Amino acid sequence: MSDYNPGPGGYDKYGNTNFNPGDPGGRGPYILLGILVAIGLIGGLLYFNGTPKDRTNQAQAPSEQSMPARPTPGATPGTPAPATPSPTAPSGTDSGTQKQ
Repeated sequence: MSDYNPGPGGYDKYGNTNFNPGDPGGRGPYILLGILVAIGLIGGLLYFNGTPKDRTNQAQAPSEQSMPARPTPGATPGTPAPATPSPTAPSGTDSGTQKQ
């Protein structure tokens, strides 16, 4: 029996192929990356494209009429009265101790 194999891509006498295998990764990762970049670009363009048609919900500065009046420059604020506790009548069931 002979080791001669006339077909293309034959095997040598040890059963190995006569060609080197290609890159196992191929173009798959690059295609996936391209699709993800395209989705990001299209989404960004759709999100940031143009101005909204209805601007009723746009934030606005408050009008001067809704702002509180500012004090005059020469006036000084008065001293506030000290806070005093209001007198309350003690209830008959309150013993003054904390309940657990």
